[in-house]
Amino acid sequence: MIYLLRDDFFGEERLAALRARLGPPEIQSLNTTTLDGTRLTVGELRGAASALPFLGERRLVIVRRFWGTSTDRSDAVDNMAGASTSRRGGRGSSEREQELLSYLPQVPESTDLVLVEDREFGPDHALFKVVKQLGGEIQTSGMPRGDQLTIWLNRRVQEKGGRIEGAALDRLAVLAVDDLRQLDLILDLLVTYANGQMIRASDVETLVEESHEYGVFDLVDAVGAGDRVGALRAYRHLLANNVSPVYVLVMLTRQIRLLLIAQEAMAQREDLASALKLPPRVAQKLGRQARSFGVDRCIAAMQRLAEVDQSIKTGQATEDVAVELLIVDLTGR
Repeated sequence: MIYLLRDDFFGEERLAALRARLGPPEIQSLNTTTLDGTRLTVGELRGAASALPFLGERRLVIVRRFWGTSTDRSDAVDNMAGASTSRRGGRGSSEREQELLSYLPQVPESTDLVLVEDREFGPDHALFKVVKQLGGEIQTSGMPRGDQLTIWLNRRVQEKGGRIEGAALDRLAVLAVDDLRQLDLILDLLVTYANGQMIRASDVETLVEESHEYGVFDLVDAVGAGDRVGALRAYRHLLANNVSPVYVLVMLTRQIRLLLIAQEAMAQREDLASALKLPPRVAQKLGRQARSFGVDRCIAAMQRLAEVDQSIKTGQATEDVAVELLIVDLTGR
């Protein structure tokens, strides 16, 4: 059978299940072959897939990133059947990929061939069509967002034997992490640290490096309220924790952009959580900040953010002073 999986947490979960079907660990290792798809020829794949199972009924052949990485080609080319802008070994990738598509119907019945790719293939892609025609399995789910991510986080904590409060879930859900495998490792750390106790928001702040984003969230809160003293205190706290002023600038830009999206959603009477793709509690907080800022103030803030960014890049101002002066400006009424 042919499997087309994403190179993410869910893809790895499915791979683990396929390995488990082979039998005990020692049999799994004998009947599993993993190949680097970026360097693989179809002839080499044919040889690996045609080998007979040893002390078992099936073999598992895993090919990772035969179609390269998602940055290898543009969106327009990605939608073409087998087309590619990259070249491997002087040979056109489209020819190589077409060769694979032609071979897939010939994969032996005793071999499960798993193609692990780092992006999703739409129904119009030649690979999707061939796998579907052969009765294969295609994984289309990517990174969950909003409520779905919160549900996933809570479920994984429970599966690891832990408990977590809502505020901690909210903080985890807005981390700048795009791979559930990384988030899952963070959950392992938090469950171990809590040692049977409830995982709290303070635990996330203590253990997770990215939690300094919440200092930025507090900074935006203070700016939105016109609390210059509180905003500067939050900024200096971030600097004391070795957070780069440029990082603060980037995160401030991200937050102001979210406020603009929130204002547009509220004007259209859309659901904030859906529009922002964030948990409801976080979305509600952004909604309050958006009302405090107002549209004109947000637009002015975006202009000032761009000016400060330019002044830092051209050497007209030092990073820490430029961002501090920006905070002073943003807290002016």
